[in-house]
Amino acid sequence: MERTGGTIRWLAAAGAFGLVLGAPFQAALAGDDDVGCGVGTTIMAGESGLVSHLLASFTNGMTFQSISLTLGVMGCDANDTITADAQLRRFASGNVDRLSREMAMGRGESLDVLASLLGVAVEDRATFGQVVQANFGVLFPSDTTTVGEMLDSLDGVMARDERLARYVRS
Repeated sequence: MERTGGTIRWLAAAGAFGLVLGAPFQAALAGDDDVGCGVGTTIMAGESGLVSHLLASFTNGMTFQSISLTLGVMGCDANDTITADAQLRRFASGNVDRLSREMAMGRGESLDVLASLLGVAVEDRATFGQVVQANFGVLFPSDTTTVGEMLDSLDGVMARDERLARYVRS
């Protein structure tokens, strides 16, 4: 019996440790912006770049973002609606390498999902593929292009196309 109790305690400790380590990454998915709300977002306000985003996300997670949400402090509002934009950013962030390859080709499963998340009708998906392929250099001007920059550029590219302009995020 002692061995089972030790195993259960070990599993509980490992689970708690995993939650603590995973909290900053959960925080990144919690809000519409890149890192969610909380102390880290407040401290890093106005900063840009990967390091700043990671520090804000990590700080949000380590400073109990859930408490900030519950109390409605540090820019958190539990009554806000999670929007389709958050889902779009989450998908693009998790699939950016595949998306960049498929955008260069103008077709692919991930590109089709991106189009779907943008609300692009099935009959306009071929045009979407052609437009992103033709504008690949605008969407990914460098190896350091962020997902947010790519999505903002995508809005601009789509706004200039007669068929795709109606799908631009507002």
